[in-house]
Amino acid sequence: MNWGVKLIIVNAAFVIFMLGMVYLCTRQHFDLVADDYYARELKYQDVIDGKNNLVALGAGALVSSSNEQVTVSLPEAAGTPDRGKVLFYKPDNAAFDLEVDIAGKKEVSVAKGKLAEGLYKVQINWQRGDKRYFDEKSLFVQ
Repeated sequence: MNWGVKLIIVNAAFVIFMLGMVYLCTRQHFDLVADDYYARELKYQDVIDGKNNLVALGAGALVSSSNEQVTVSLPEAAGTPDRGKVLFYKPDNAAFDLEVDIAGKKEVSVAKGKLAEGLYKVQINWQRGDKRYFDEKSLFVQ
């Protein structure tokens, strides 16, 4: 076996490897952050204002997890919200996102059976009067 045959074998192995990688990449599943990403980006000032109001409040939301459920508690200083939502956002698969209404409640609980295993970003967005609040926590569900 001379150097020409070895070169052909190396090139053929490289081509087969690259075709395999192209095949694996086309089978990869991915989701966008949101379907209406650009519309949400235009309203991002509301999120910034909500974070600033939360800092001025001096306390953030509390996300706790037990064996059966996940509980989200709003800070006492914020009072009872007029309206709001808690979004359990799963970055790797949008099919497992869950949104819960928190209007009129200071605490909301979600059964762990409704959440898939993995990392979630819990986005808490509520309003009391004319003040908006926004908090985001990370949660790992097992």
